Amino acid sequence: MVRDAEPNSEIFDAIRAHRTELGGASPRFGLFLCDYSDADAILKTLTRIPNELADSLEEVVVMVGRASGDALTGSQALQDFRDSGPFKLQFHRPPRDRNPGFGALRKAAFEYALRKSFDQIILMRGDAGHPPERLPELVQLGLDNPARFVLAIPSPTSSGTADSSPSPGATRDARQLPKSGRLSAFFLNRILGMKLTDYRTSFRLYPCSALARIPFQLASDGPLFDTEIILQLRALGILIHEAPLAGLDSGIRREDDAVVGAMTALRTAIGYRLHQLHITRDGRYLVDHDIHYTLKHSGTGSHAQIISAITGGSTVLDLGCSNGLLARPLLEKDVRVTGVDAGTGEKLASELAEYYQRDLELPLELPHERVFDYVVCADVIEHLRNRTQLLRGARRYLKPEGRLIISTPNIALWFYRLSLLVGRFEYGARGVLDETHVHLYTGATFRREIERAGFTILEERVTSLPFEVVFESTGRSRLIRGLESAYHMLARVWPSMFAYQNILEAQITTLDEESTARSRPAY
Repeated sequence: MVRDAEPNSEIFDAIRAHRTELGGASPRFGLFLCDYSDADAILKTLTRIPNELADSLEEVVVMVGRASGDALTGSQALQDFRDSGPFKLQFHRPPRDRNPGFGALRKAAFEYALRKSFDQIILMRGDAGHPPERLPELVQLGLDNPARFVLAIPSPTSSGTADSSPSPGATRDARQLPKSGRLSAFFLNRILGMKLTDYRTSFRLYPCSALARIPFQLASDGPLFDTEIILQLRALGILIHEAPLAGLDSGIRREDDAVVGAMTALRTAIGYRLHQLHITRDGRYLVDHDIHYTLKHSGTGSHAQIISAITGGSTVLDLGCSNGLLARPLLEKDVRVTGVDAGTGEKLASELAEYYQRDLELPLELPHERVFDYVVCADVIEHLRNRTQLLRGARRYLKPEGRLIISTPNIALWFYRLSLLVGRFEYGARGVLDETHVHLYTGATFRREIERAGFTILEERVTSLPFEVVFESTGRSRLIRGLESAYHMLARVWPSMFAYQNILEAQITTLDEESTARSRPAY
């Protein structure tokens, strides 16, 4: 067999230049070798890794799987490479499992990478089915975008030279993947709304910041693991990039095994979509989002209805403003927004006029008097224990004729009634059963909470189910808008059963003595 052509020297020049530019901030890469037959296979793979990557790879870790640890550590050739080779070579065996499966081995690799605080890791087979000569290309991709998840797929040609021969099992074109693999990718793409060529390639570059935020330990211990990780990263919103590399082995040895694997992957994708629809709840896809809430464009959602209720040219105090989601659309109405939240304000929208970092569980103290036309509490009070204290405190900053606009989810929604009927009540990363919620409301208890805090309710609104979130739509799809409008009509007819959220607009019942007089304008 003729060895695959070496990467172009320009790649190494680019890697060195990038690392020099980043200096001490250069990402720490870990390379993990899995799926090999014996010590000789590992040694052949190690000797083909370009020496120029020595400064980029923090460690090369051999995951002890099918071969025993004693056989590897007892290999004199491997010991010689470990002692005098260009890379820091480690052997790692998953605890309590002398022969872990495909997925279990990779879980152990992820745990090791997070414990070692690597920035990015590359997983590849240790039998040279994944050509080590292509590693510089993955490293360069990682340096270009450290937050990107990369899948290496076969390139149109399997090698860098016209006369090179592919390694055993390598494919010359992605179209030459087994029929089951191509058919599987076709249906997975249709179900998931993605455009990937090969969901089963195990030659991958992972950002460790993403691995720390997905429940990879709940994924399968078998070959389905790779597909489930793609779904978890998709749920997290991580950019997935396919990199065509020469000389790749498809990794599919038997077509009948591939057919079984494809059918299992399809069931998994359907299960993921059912989870998104909240028909089922699957812990594998409850990922940790940095920011739970984004601006919803639907006209039947709470954001659009709150924005519509605010008069142009007014002043707004947004309590629990997150990163200032409402500030931009309100600025278009010439509305001045002052935001308050517990965050440090590192990712705030520039459209916020002011921002104050405050713990909303504590008495609200701001350098303002009674100057705001509106106080907005959008999906906030369900997160608080001292919610009445916050609402009463907000009265001090609201003009006598001002309005409180407040929203919260409806726990009496039909879906949660059915869930309780079948014995299911699971919290998640967002939605009505957001795991950070400490108090849940029906329409009646929500109204009572606002009235008890000294407000008179002037108007009640309801929202549709968030179809744009469920279907990951931009909110501009004609079909999605049609579903939202039809459901919104149903929610208005029977709000206690079908309203996803309740929105109340209220006015202060009586002014407390402390702030009876109009205060001077603060602006």
